Amino acid sequence: MRNRDRPVSALEQQPSTQNPSRKAEPLQKAQVVQTLELTYVATHMVPPVLLHCLNILTIGQYSLAGWFSAHQLVMTVLAHLSPYIPLSRYQLYAVRLPFNIMIAVFFGNVVGFAEFTLSLQSAVAGAAMGIVSTLLWVGGPKLISFGKSKRRPWNPYTAHEGNTAHLLVIIRMFNSSVFTPFFEEVYDRGFLYRAFFNLLSGWQYISFHAISLKAVNLISLAAAMFCFGAGHTRFACEPILGMLFALCMHGLVFYFDSLGPAILAHAVCNLMLGVWVVCAQDWMFW
Repeated sequence: MRNRDRPVSALEQQPSTQNPSRKAEPLQKAQVVQTLELTYVATHMVPPVLLHCLNILTIGQYSLAGWFSAHQLVMTVLAHLSPYIPLSRYQLYAVRLPFNIMIAVFFGNVVGFAEFTLSLQSAVAGAAMGIVSTLLWVGGPKLISFGKSKRRPWNPYTAHEGNTAHLLVIIRMFNSSVFTPFFEEVYDRGFLYRAFFNLLSGWQYISFHAISLKAVNLISLAAAMFCFGAGHTRFACEPILGMLFALCMHGLVFYFDSLGPAILAHAVCNLMLGVWVVCAQDWMFW
């Protein structure tokens, strides 16, 4: 539900679709804002605290990327403060849960869920794609084997025992299968792809909300896939698997004109992958 008491921003007044041949009036502020949002991809590679602050201050509360930046800012600060906090990295991960809930609630009140429709057909397709994606993720390292990861696996049983470790696993499973699919699909498929699309179209659209989810541009698709893969580096071949996974999610969004099926597929994949991690003790996927 949208909050009807708040003033509607200029970005939200844009229609959901727009004639591609009709260019919007020049709007310097919107171009600056979207340029800043587009630079968010660099936060996978560099310490992002300053950029997150800039995003939040410049974009404001009515932006998808603004909310995502606020969420990531909190997580980044916690990661940098971890050596000075008397908590293990597994306990620090658990701190994500209340922030995830808060961001999701505010997102629903401020931005709304108009682009998240889900029919029976799209739900079945999303669930099936989630199963296929799980097989891709689990089998990928066996088919694409090169290099060795230096990253330490996320295994709370190495630092905790009994119920504490069990609870941390449950929190990780819940975060990864509920909030991670939502945040990543909203950002990567809902915003980032359309930001690239707008950039390559010469800023035809005042807001990326005005770009249809079915609009296809291969260069924008390749750029968004690359950025998603760059954010997944837990083991050597994961960037490749990440790009393939992103292609599958984009396919669902293009076909059904909705983020709903991709979020469901992502949730099913992460849930099944979590079950695999725990049952097979294959912690490298976490």
